[in-house]
Amino acid sequence: MNCRKSCMMNNSHGQMYTLEGAASAIMMIFLISFIVQASPLTPLTSSSSHQQVESQIETRGNDLLIVLNYVPDGDTYSPLKQAVIDWTGVEFNGQSSIYPLTVRDLSDTFDVILLADGTAYNFEVSYLDNNNKWNNKRIFWNGRPSDNAIFVSKKVVIHDEDNIQASIIPDISSNTDFYNILDLRLTLWRM
Repeated sequence: MNCRKSCMMNNSHGQMYTLEGAASAIMMIFLISFIVQASPLTPLTSSSSHQQVESQIETRGNDLLIVLNYVPDGDTYSPLKQAVIDWTGVEFNGQSSIYPLTVRDLSDTFDVILLADGTAYNFEVSYLDNNNKWNNKRIFWNGRPSDNAIFVSKKVVIHDEDNIQASIIPDISSNTDFYNILDLRLTLWRM
């Protein structure tokens, strides 16, 4: 038994195996580090170019709502507010016929500006009910947005004299000229 113990202590092969194991572990760590740093971006990986595209879509959406909310000389309402006043509460899906004319004009504007470059959109209205809770209703629905969708919105105040057509939107202040406030939300995403 003494020989086994002294023979193991003087054996240089055990020390060599230990040194080889340590060197192999260090090489594996460097190899894994190199592979992780050199891996390409996948379509699901967020990149700076993707963030730039999202920023451009958001800017276009905000600019579009600002321009549509402008009241031209000689008109009472902006095209955006007129379309919402004339909207009857019906949801328009994809290629369904759109009426009245002001709502169809709004849809045509969205189509020309957004769909031309591959940006899909949904357009919704949120309004306060009599309990001061927000309710949502779709105006234009072109499908489920992607996970990278951008939301832009514009608030529009409706008064009693505006004669809003959508009976689903209540008059939350019947003793004043204020009718309701609408949050018009445009959801944008790349197709």
